[in-house]
Amino acid sequence: MSTLNGQDLFGSGPHTIRAGNWPRSQQRRGFPGIDGEVVIDMGRRARTIEQTGRLQASTASELATLIDAIIALHDGNPYTLVDNHGLAYSNVLIDSFAPQTPLRRGAGYWCDYTLTYTQLP
Repeated sequence: MSTLNGQDLFGSGPHTIRAGNWPRSQQRRGFPGIDGEVVIDMGRRARTIEQTGRLQASTASELATLIDAIIALHDGNPYTLVDNHGLAYSNVLIDSFAPQTPLRRGAGYWCDYTLTYTQLP
């Protein structure tokens, strides 16, 4: 079960979490009269994590409450994201949350979504 800030917001439907690589910043310097260059490692920088999936609920108002709970965490504060396998991503900020479909009705109400996070080193 995936959680964000300890809340089960994504357990209602299938979802996938894809973490990008940690980029490193480097500065390269060349000097006159010296062959080669000096490489200065400036350390890790933030990486992007993308989550896609489906939110489901038995009523439209329950689905709207679930969406509102996710939107409330889009406040610029860092949280911990835990995926289905128990892997924790700390210092995660929500960059964007976007429902990809309108609310649909079938055996309940559902919508597909995309969440983009930035994980700070």
